[in-house]
Amino acid sequence: MIISVGEVWSDLDGRFIQDSEGALKKAVNIDAVLVSIDNILRTYRGERCMLPQFASDLHGLLFSRLNQTVVKYVSRNIKDTIEMWEPRVLINDVVLEKDPDGNSLSIGLSVVIKGHDKIFRYQTSIKSGE
Repeated sequence: MIISVGEVWSDLDGRFIQDSEGALKKAVNIDAVLVSIDNILRTYRGERCMLPQFASDLHGLLFSRLNQTVVKYVSRNIKDTIEMWEPRVLINDVVLEKDPDGNSLSIGLSVVIKGHDKIFRYQTSIKSGE
């Protein structure tokens, strides 16, 4: 039996598209948590007013050589940063791949959202200058 809980969490959809009534579309529940993760990863340190430590260190590492040490550091940074700023999640796994041109990083996460027994997948790419 599936029970619908309605809207528990909401956030603006990161694509900033309009809904059928002309308002900015919302991301709800699990999608809202994934939008929050995306915001954490895409924010530059110092960019958020009144909360200058909010962010990850990804943008400063885009042109670094991804050797084993750097991959381990970036993976740990992603996990720790998301779990610090997004208390609704636990990160199970972080997978990183740098593109051949060296100016973007693909990130794959296995995420457990507290209160759910399912593992959710989150995939994104961060590019330099983004």
